[in-house]
Amino acid sequence: MKIIDVGCSYGVNAALLRTDLDLDDLYAAYLEPSGSLSRRQEIEHRAFFRNQGLRDDIQFVGVDPSFRAVRYALDLGLLEAGVTADLETCDLTVKERSALADADILISTGCVGYATEATFARVYEASATSRPWVVAFAMHPFSYDDIAAALKAFSLETEPLKRFRQRQRRFSTSTERQAILQAMAKLGMDDRLERTSGYIYASCYISAPPGEAL
Repeated sequence: MKIIDVGCSYGVNAALLRTDLDLDDLYAAYLEPSGSLSRRQEIEHRAFFRNQGLRDDIQFVGVDPSFRAVRYALDLGLLEAGVTADLETCDLTVKERSALADADILISTGCVGYATEATFARVYEASATSRPWVVAFAMHPFSYDDIAAALKAFSLETEPLKRFRQRQRRFSTSTERQAILQAMAKLGMDDRLERTSGYIYASCYISAPPGEAL
């Protein structure tokens, strides 16, 4: 399976899906003083993931404008290839298009709102012949409407998973909390989770060819 991760950052999704590690395991490895990844020596990081037995039946191609983050994931073997161009403003090169071709699925778990329909259209067009699904999380209060419209041009139908909300992260400040609650209220979004939990949540959207969506 070939997965394109839009907004891949340091390859966390690849680490989770290509090993038996969960997010708590990664937090512990990176953040605890005695964690296996708490030191900055890249050779130790590379050995850690190699010892996890990275699955070779899943290939990840990362898309993220942060060269440093993508290079880290590539060097550790988490990504098969990476695209670090700013696809909000730049077209893909021939080499980058080749890396994105023949994908089975596109995912995004945190960049919607920073990456717009411009990025998603460029990435999908490069892999459109294989008709991959797109599964994306949009953090509240960001809208997914423009991305869904861009994907419709490739004959994809987008459906939200209405009963599913993913906890994304804590509010960084009380000011951010107030601003997000105000924005959600203005958009008519259900903000009960944000008001009661102290976390920002994300909605999940699936875009697929007609008749294939859930």
